[in-house]
Amino acid sequence: MFEGTKNWSYYKKVKVVELLYFFILFVIVPFSMGVQIFDRFSFTLSLIFLELLQAPSILFFYRWLLPRTLFNNRPWWFLGSLPFYVLVYEINIRLAYLLMINLSFIPEKYRSNLASVEPWHWDGRLVQNMGYTVLILLTSIGFLFIRELFKRQHMVDQLQSDKLRLELDQLKSQIQPHFFFNTLNNLYALSLQGSPKTSVSIANLSGIMRYVLYEAREEKVLLAKEIAFMHSYLELERIRHNDDNVIQFGVQGNPHGILVEPLLFLPLIENCFKHSLHYKIPGNQVQVFMTLDEDEITFQTSNLIAPQTEAVPREGGIGLYNVRKRLELLYPGRHQLLAAAEESRFIVTLSVQLNPPK
Repeated sequence: MFEGTKNWSYYKKVKVVELLYFFILFVIVPFSMGVQIFDRFSFTLSLIFLELLQAPSILFFYRWLLPRTLFNNRPWWFLGSLPFYVLVYEINIRLAYLLMINLSFIPEKYRSNLASVEPWHWDGRLVQNMGYTVLILLTSIGFLFIRELFKRQHMVDQLQSDKLRLELDQLKSQIQPHFFFNTLNNLYALSLQGSPKTSVSIANLSGIMRYVLYEAREEKVLLAKEIAFMHSYLELERIRHNDDNVIQFGVQGNPHGILVEPLLFLPLIENCFKHSLHYKIPGNQVQVFMTLDEDEITFQTSNLIAPQTEAVPREGGIGLYNVRKRLELLYPGRHQLLAAAEESRFIVTLSVQLNPPK
C-alpha cells in the first residue's frame, strides 16, 4: 500500500491526508465518544451523523476563514472573526438538531434528548459544547499549519529540482558545441586529403547530429540508442585511421528497456582521442567497453598516455569535469568514477547504479 504512494504528487498526498483528517474528526472521534457514553450502538451512529451535519461550518473555518486571516498574515482579523465563527457554528448545530429531530430513522429517545435543549429557541444560551468547539479550532489550525509547512518544503524542493535541471541543461549545451567542433575538424581534415571516405563521414555525421539535436533534448533516452550513437561516433573516428583495430568497442549484456541520460558517456570517449589517439602515439589503441546487468552499467575507456612534451601539451577541458558534475546531479550516491594510469595506459571506469536503493 505505502509503496504505491511514492509516485503520488504532492497535491494528491495532501488531499488524501485531509480526507483522513476529516474522517478522524467526523467519524473516529464521535465513535470513540459514543461507545463510552451510550449503551446503544444506534445512539453512537446518531452522534456520528450529527457530527457530519456540522461539517459545513468546520469546512468554512478550515478552508475559508483560516487561509484568509491567520495564514494570510492577518492574525488580528483572525481573532476578531472568532465570535463570528462561533455564531456560524451555533447556527449550524441548531439546524442539525432541528433536522435530526424530524428524521424518523433516528432513535426516538435520541431525538427526544435533542429536542430537550429546544434548539428553536434563541435565548442567549449556546447549544454547542465550547470545549469541543475549541478542540476543533485548535486541531484545524494545527493541521493547516502542518500542511503549509509541507507546501513550503515542496516549493523549496521544486526550486532545487528546477535549479538542478538548469545546471544539467547548461552542461549538455557545453557538451554539444564541443562535440561538433571536434567532428567538423575531422571532416575538414578528410576534405583536405580528398578522401573518398568523406561522403561516408558526412552520412555518419548526419545521423549523429539528428541524435544530438533531437534525442538528446529528452531527459532520458533508451540505452540502445545511446549505444548506436557511440558506435556511429567511433566509426567516424575510425575512418581517420588506417588500422581498423586502433579502436575497439564492445557491449556485454542486454540494453533493452534501460533508460539513461543522453550524452553521458560521450566526454569520456572524446578524451581518449583528444588526449591520446590524435597524437599518433605508436602502437596506441583506444578501447571502449560497456557491461550491463539488471541494476548497474559499467563503462570503461582505455588509451595510451601521451608524452608530456612542449610539442604535446596536456590539455585540460570540460569533458571529465562535466561527467563528474552530471553524475553528482543525476546519480547522487549511486555512481563511481575512477581515473588512473596503469602501465602507461590511462583507464577511466564509470559505474552507475540504475535503481535507487530501497
